[in-house]
Amino acid sequence: GIYTIQLAAYSTRGDAEQLVKKLQSKGVVARVSGVKKPFRVRLAYFATRQAAQDEVTALKERGIIGFVTTEGQTPAGRSP
Repeated sequence: GIYTIQLAAYSTRGDAEQLVKKLQSKGVVARVSGVKKPFRVRLAYFATRQAAQDEVTALKERGIIGFVTTEGQTPAGRSP
């Protein structure tokens, strides 16, 4: 797997997409991961756990809470 940061999980895709839009307005690029619930709001892919953890720390300073997790990257960079 590859490392990513998860910010939230929702029962509906619409709720997850709302958070993605809110984050984009703050300059944070996020995406919805998953095709059935839970729909996870996640950030970029990182090559190492430490790189992802460094980003979690930076986000926390901006009031955005998340955690490091792994995710398989699908072809063309699309999330599963």
